[in-house]
Amino acid sequence: MPDLAAARQAKSRIMNTVLNPRDVRHVAAIGLRQQDDGWVVRVNLREDNDRTRKKIPSVVEGVPVVVEVTGSVHAHSTTTAVSAAGRAFSSATRLSYAWFLVVGAILMIIAAVATLIVLV
Repeated sequence: MPDLAAARQAKSRIMNTVLNPRDVRHVAAIGLRQQDDGWVVRVNLREDNDRTRKKIPSVVEGVPVVVEVTGSVHAHSTTTAVSAAGRAFSSATRLSYAWFLVVGAILMIIAAVATLIVLV
């Protein structure tokens, strides 16, 4: 059962000594995955390349290595959705605060007028 530290070291060894720049172009990502019996290093390939696949050992420093063909990996941006939601919340908050000030001002005017009526 490899622990996280051993898996990190195995991942580093694969990245720095096992794969060369020619092999790296076939690699989409290298990461760690937890399984029931510990951690494994996961190597995702862009395409099934026999030369690269044969260079990757099935075990590195006691840590299993899983090789999968996933295709290219692209990050999906959530920045647009998050910032739009933030702007909507922000404008709604400002609007609520403005209404709070208007209603407060009206109530103060009514209280002042009522006080004047009672005093006169």
